[in-house]
Amino acid sequence: MNKTFDEGYARYLSFLAKLDKTDDIKEKNVLFRQLTEQLSELEKRLNTTNFAPDWDETDTEDSDLTYWI
Repeated sequence: MNKTFDEGYARYLSFLAKLDKTDDIKEKNVLFRQLTEQLSELEKRLNTTNFAPDWDETDTEDSDLTYWI
């Protein structure tokens, strides 16, 4: 599975839209299982992605830290 996070999220939204449109209970169950599987995959991608900025080590040595928003 070499999908990007954005592709996975788009797939999740697609399943969610289908879930809202159908009235068939069997189809809702299948879509719900697909949604939970997709959420699990997205969570794994978030947990394995490093969101920390690449700071130079000299920046972290300052006692006066600056926080950027």
